[in-house]
Amino acid sequence: MARKLLVFDTHPVQYRVPIWKYMTQELHDSVHVVYASDCSVRGHFDVEFGKSFAWDEPMLSEYEYTVLNCEKGEPLKGWGSLTGEGVRETMQRIKPDVVLLLGLNFRYDVVAYKNAKQMGIPVWLRCDNQDYAYQRSWLKGVARSLIYRTAYKGIDKLFYVGELNREHYLKNGVPDSKLIPARHFTVDRFAGMSEAEKLALRVSQRKQANIDEKAFVIGFSGKFIEKKNPKILFEMQQFLPEEIRSRVHLYFMGSGELEKELRAMADETSSKYGSKAYFSGFVNQTQLAGHYLAMDVMILPSRRMGETWGLVTNEAMQGGAGVIVSDAVGSSADFANWERFRIFKEGDPRTLADATVSLAKFDRTFNWALAGLEDYSVKQTSDALMGAL
Repeated sequence: MARKLLVFDTHPVQYRVPIWKYMTQELHDSVHVVYASDCSVRGHFDVEFGKSFAWDEPMLSEYEYTVLNCEKGEPLKGWGSLTGEGVRETMQRIKPDVVLLLGLNFRYDVVAYKNAKQMGIPVWLRCDNQDYAYQRSWLKGVARSLIYRTAYKGIDKLFYVGELNREHYLKNGVPDSKLIPARHFTVDRFAGMSEAEKLALRVSQRKQANIDEKAFVIGFSGKFIEKKNPKILFEMQQFLPEEIRSRVHLYFMGSGELEKELRAMADETSSKYGSKAYFSGFVNQTQLAGHYLAMDVMILPSRRMGETWGLVTNEAMQGGAGVIVSDAVGSSADFANWERFRIFKEGDPRTLADATVSLAKFDRTFNWALAGLEDYSVKQTSDALMGAL
């Protein structure tokens, strides 16, 4: 019989909830998840998306959970915004064999860590810390490393989400024997679709967006903010050969503070090069599939401002699109050698154009990445946790 796992998460996250559902289906009552807040379910204003929303999938069903609502001020805004009140009482009530933390970013996380250690409960960790997402001074780097080395000494197992995450743990004193792969994944929105169904949805979505069937669609998915650097999709067009540029149709999926500027740039490049752009607006989870199928290539051009992974890369590849990322994107270390995955120099539109040209030669297919993505799936991550239990 599996031991009881008590998970401490900040709030229901669409990229983690499938783990708890899968494990509950396999192990029944061996998993209980504690949330500091349910803000993602009840709806909240996201400054970077520039709108209020709640995810449109059920995130509080098919598994055991407790919501503590231990919020102070606006949840998820700073170290003290999740206090940890009620954590110890929950541990005493559930009586877990193991505690799993999903970060060390809030007082709530540290309260869970300290109470588990005081009660003699083994502590596990799965989060995406790495050392390349931000530019730091030498002094900050040393101080950060000292804090992590101290914290990691008290953790019994660490589940790494990718290669840079694994490298971070090894660099900060974690022995390889404590490390287990439980990689970043996204729900496969295309599972169960036939080739014909994917093609029909692609054609339908492109028609809805008024995209010519011969167009080369270059997509962006995410928040329209400086960190994500969506403006570079326009800046690179001057470096594309005319044969490709004449077919370009940019596809922006998302919203945010840069939208007005992006639309102005779209008008400017349309006048200059004849290329077109489509803005879908914010797209919720259950509607993603058609948008990714409409794209030929998806670009994540983030700056070195905290892009520890970039889960849209997984989503785009599940739909068969080619993917280009900047070298500031964490997933680049895992996917660098994949057939239709390219990396360009952060902030450099010329090398982005070169990467785009190299992917333009491929015919659009739907399954090129699926075999590799089996290691980046809810099954792989859930199996890793269940195996450790």
